[in-house]
Amino acid sequence: MTYYRRAFAVAIVAVVVTAAWWALTHRPQTAAQAPAAPAVETAVARMGRIAVTVPAVGRLGASGGVQTKLAFMNAGHIAAIDVQLGQRVVAGETLAQLDTTGFALAANQAQAQARAARAQAQAAAVDRTSTRLAVDRSALARSQHLYRAGVSARKDIEAARAQLAADEASAQTDAADRAAAQAQAASAVAQAALATRDLSNAALRAPVAGVVTALYRNPGEYVDPGVAVLAIAPPASGSLVLDVTGADALRVARGDIVHLHVSGAGETLDGRVVGVASAVDTVTQSAQVSVAAAIPAALSGSAVDASIVVAHDRGVLIPREAIVADPATGKTLVFVLQKNGGSTTFIQRAVHVVFQNEASAEVTGLAPGTPLAAKGAFELLAPAGGG
Repeated sequence: MTYYRRAFAVAIVAVVVTAAWWALTHRPQTAAQAPAAPAVETAVARMGRIAVTVPAVGRLGASGGVQTKLAFMNAGHIAAIDVQLGQRVVAGETLAQLDTTGFALAANQAQAQARAARAQAQAAAVDRTSTRLAVDRSALARSQHLYRAGVSARKDIEAARAQLAADEASAQTDAADRAAAQAQAASAVAQAALATRDLSNAALRAPVAGVVTALYRNPGEYVDPGVAVLAIAPPASGSLVLDVTGADALRVARGDIVHLHVSGAGETLDGRVVGVASAVDTVTQSAQVSVAAAIPAALSGSAVDASIVVAHDRGVLIPREAIVADPATGKTLVFVLQKNGGSTTFIQRAVHVVFQNEASAEVTGLAPGTPLAAKGAFELLAPAGGG
């Protein structure tokens, strides 16, 4: 008897579950199950002034570049790196040094040779022939006088002339020796100066004040001339250079306000244009704009996104996010809010955008005071619903 009761109970449960499943799968769709309407925020078109800007990009630092790579002028082994990454240096400060043993020996040898050459030049400069030539000329004149007086023979005149010619040739040789000695002295002095310069160039010094931004070599390494050992950059300052298109450069003027976003600064900062290039780069077709601004906690070379305010317009303003570009028609749309009794609908309307910045847009084709969809307006495009 118990067996039949259990079988009956199982059958009842099966029937109930089947009925519940059929009811759930075949019930009509209710209003709660209908696709939810897009959630949008609304705004109101208003009359106002909008800042007309041109976009610009750049990096902190001077226009010539934000990092200078430095190298030794001579080959050698690096004896020491005297700075660390991030260290501030002043112009003329020693940054790294080569082993100076060979340079010092070469400089000492060259200086000794220069001293010897100068001594030889001084010895060669002593006049040993001028007096002898004067005596020879006087003897020749006396012999000629005595010959005319019939006192001496003609051979005495010839002997005096021969002596004078020999001494004149010796004088010319002495003059050539003096010139050669002077040239050798000058060459030796120049060689000594070059050796001294090489010794001085064994120390790599900062050409300008800045911050050490890179170390490429270590003590003990051998480097050839021109191989970068380290790099420095100007310290962070309020100077930066931006690039704008050639067409936009014609609209930028000295004194224009610039809104800046510097990587690492975390906030929008303001500056002013202090100079505009009068020519564009032939390759990039961009022009440079110099800007002054107080920029804290930013390193030279940091990327900058900017907008330069070149004018102000007055017109009908709406939030930028209210503008929707219809990919199907290519039209620029807004969705105007309309209330009919208790229902609310959004009707699309084509507008013309005069100008837009990061937050607002100036448009025509819309009256001030018109309510419209703002954030989420794109969701109103068909087939998402609305309209």
